[in-house]
Amino acid sequence: MNTLHMKGRILQLINATQEVGIWDWQVTDALMKEFDLSGAYWRGNTRVTLADLFSSGIIESVEEELDDQAYFGAGRILFKFRLNDFGRQRMRDTALA
Repeated sequence: MNTLHMKGRILQLINATQEVGIWDWQVTDALMKEFDLSGAYWRGNTRVTLADLFSSGIIESVEEELDDQAYFGAGRILFKFRLNDFGRQRMRDTALA
């Protein structure tokens, strides 16, 4: 099991993609595998955490599309995120980068 908290690991995953970004479902899949989790609760928990990071101004959305595979639910919006300058600074401040 990973010893880093989930929010920190999410930031690391997003940071690793630099300017390209990473889809929310890709972040969720990686977390569920690394933390040995499964189910709708943990998919939803990851989305809530991503929404928190987005509303905090740490990450930004670079692309959106409808969830036609029903990963989070048919017709929901999928987001591709990247870290912004403020987010990179916060990662340095908290020793995540």
